[in-house]
Amino acid sequence: MADTFGGLIDKLITVDMKMWNNQEFLYEVRRLSFEEFQQKYTESTEKQEALFESIKKCCDLNFQRNVLIDEIDEMLVNLLTESNKGSDLEKYIQRKHKTY
Repeated sequence: MADTFGGLIDKLITVDMKMWNNQEFLYEVRRLSFEEFQQKYTESTEKQEALFESIKKCCDLNFQRNVLIDEIDEMLVNLLTESNKGSDLEKYIQRKHKTY
């Protein structure tokens, strides 16, 4: 079954938390002067690779976040459209059951 609103919101919260944690690194970089930045991140290949990976991760997480927001928007428009038509909205509910 496709994701429900709850499932999409859960995924969005997870991505947002990962972005929050990873962006702390970017805020650290933002506080550096250019000279401090050069000294800290250009003196070794390992530090350059770490910087690159962190920036790449921020970009990837932001892309995931935007995709999830678009999916939520689309699902909401579909729900409202079907609601206005008087359609059965049961398919938007995924009943949970305990397996213990």
